[in-house]
Amino acid sequence: MNKQKNTPLYNALTQHVSANPISFHVPGHKYGTFLPMQARENYENLLRLDVTELSGLDDLHHPETIIAEAQQLAAELYGVEETFFLVNGSTVGNLAMIFATCEEHKKVIVQRNCHKSVIHALQLVGAAPVFLSPEFDETVRVASYVSFDTVKEAIEQHPEATALILTNPNYYGMSVHLAKIIKIAHSRGIPVLVDEAHGAHFVAGPPFPTSAIAYGADVVVQSAHKTLPAMTMGSYLHVNSSLVDKEKLRYFLQVFQSSSPSYPIMASLDLARSYVANVVLEDIQHIQAQIDQLKEEINESEGVTVVCSNDPLVMTDLLKITIQTRSKCSGYELQRRLEQEGVFPELADPFNVLLVYPLAPVKDLPTIIRKMKQAFKGMHYDERGIAFVPYSLMDASPSISYRVLAKLPKKVVLLEKAEGLVAAETIIPYPPGIPLLCMGEVICKGHIEQIMALKQYGARFQGGAYLSSYQIEVVEQ
Repeated sequence: MNKQKNTPLYNALTQHVSANPISFHVPGHKYGTFLPMQARENYENLLRLDVTELSGLDDLHHPETIIAEAQQLAAELYGVEETFFLVNGSTVGNLAMIFATCEEHKKVIVQRNCHKSVIHALQLVGAAPVFLSPEFDETVRVASYVSFDTVKEAIEQHPEATALILTNPNYYGMSVHLAKIIKIAHSRGIPVLVDEAHGAHFVAGPPFPTSAIAYGADVVVQSAHKTLPAMTMGSYLHVNSSLVDKEKLRYFLQVFQSSSPSYPIMASLDLARSYVANVVLEDIQHIQAQIDQLKEEINESEGVTVVCSNDPLVMTDLLKITIQTRSKCSGYELQRRLEQEGVFPELADPFNVLLVYPLAPVKDLPTIIRKMKQAFKGMHYDERGIAFVPYSLMDASPSISYRVLAKLPKKVVLLEKAEGLVAAETIIPYPPGIPLLCMGEVICKGHIEQIMALKQYGARFQGGAYLSSYQIEVVEQ
C-alpha cells in the first residue's frame, strides 16, 4: 500500500465533524453554525473543519498522534529527519531557523535578495549580517542567485559566521545547484539555511529543479501554499542537520507560531503532501504540454514575449512563466491589462509580469489564451519609453547595528537629498517582498534612482511611510 496516499490529520478532522459534535469550546462560530447570514454560503462548510485542540485531534506544539503522523509522512516524502507544519507561512519558518542559529552581534552571511522576513529576523535577533550581492539576470532583468565564488570569498573573510542564509529559487523560479556552496560552508562548520518558499513541488522530480534538501542544506523552509494545493500560510520546515540545535528550533517555532493553530491550514498541508507525492510523470507531461502551448500563443503577440534565463547555471521552474513587455507599456501596465480581462498574475515589475501555473492541468486553456491575447491587443513592439535603472541590489551591509540604530534619533528628508545618509526605515517593493533598501544601509544614488523609477511606474511598497511625498526617514547626523 502507498503510505503517501494516507491523510491522517484530514481524515481525523472529517471524522470528528461527521459525528455532529456539540461545541462548548472555541472558536466562537461553533462549527460554522453561528455567523452572519451573508457569509454562510461561502464559509459554512469550511468553518465546520475549524476546530481547536480537542481530544483525538492532537496538538501542533506537542504532537503525539495524527499531527505527528502527518508530519512524519511529510518528512519521509522529502527525505529529511523531521518536518514541521507551519501555520504562519514561511515567514515563521525563517524567523525560527534564524533565531535557532544566529546570535546578537555575531556575523551571519546572507544573500541580499532575500525575503523581508529574513531581514526582520536578523533585526530582531540583533545579528550582524554580511550581505552578498546576487548576480543580475540580463534576460529577465531581475536579481537571481549568489555565485559560488561570492560565497567562498565571504566564508574565507568571515569564517566565524554562525549561518549562511540563501534564497533558492528566487521568485521567478530561477534555481541553481547548491552542492558546492553547502559543502564549503559545512567544511567550516557553518549551517546552511535555505528559504525555498517557491520550491515545495520540487520533490516531484524532473523537470523541476532539485531541492536544497538534496544538496544537503541544514534547514529548508517551503511555502506549500505557493505551488501545492494548500491553504494560504500553510508551509513546511524541514530539518536535516547535526549543526542545528533541533530543540532550539522547536522552541522558537512554539514562540513564533500561534498557540491556536488553524486546523483547516494544517489539514491542507496533509492533503498537499499527499497530492504532490502521488503526482506521476504523465501528469507533469500534460502540464508541460499546456505550458508550452500557452507560451507559443503568448509569443504570437507583438508587444510581449515569454522570457527565461539564458544563464547556463540557472534552471527555471516549469510553473513560473515570465512575460516581458516589448512595448512602451511597463510590466505594471501589462498587469492592469490582464486583470481587466479577468486574468490575475502573481506580480509585476517594471519589465515583466509573472504567472504561477498550478501543479495540475488548467481547465479551458483556449479561453485563458483568448483573454490574454485580448489584453495584449494594441501593444506593439517599441523601445521602452521610460529609462529605468534595473532593480538590482546594492552590495552593502548595515553601517550601524540594528540594536544601536533603534536608539538613534531620526529625521525625514527629501529622497533626492538622501544620498550618503543612513536609512532608518526599510523600503520593500511588494510583491516580491525583497527589500530594495534596508534600515542601517547607506543610501546611494542607485537606491534613489530605483525608488523614483518604481514610483513612476506605479509599484506598491511596504515600508517607506513618507514615500508618497518623495521623502524618506534617515538617521539624524
